[in-house]
Amino acid sequence: MQDFVTIIQTVGFPIACAVAMFLMLQSEQKAHKEESTKLTETITDLKIDFSDAIRDQESNITAAINNNTLVIQKLLDKLDKD
Repeated sequence: MQDFVTIIQTVGFPIACAVAMFLMLQSEQKAHKEESTKLTETITDLKIDFSDAIRDQESNITAAINNNTLVIQKLLDKLDKD
């Protein structure tokens, strides 16, 4: 009987530690997965916002170039008349 108690006391603590480490690892993995998901969503949102901002700038630059082209053409037309 004493041998049985000794075996349980000797093996019981390492088993309890292994179970505790397993549960801690599962908890960490779950937290990491949630964190990674949030990070991926944030990066996707930033990509969309950045693309929209660039598209808006492209539209503004295109409009400015078109307006400048019209003004230059009008100046050239006036110079040709003179």
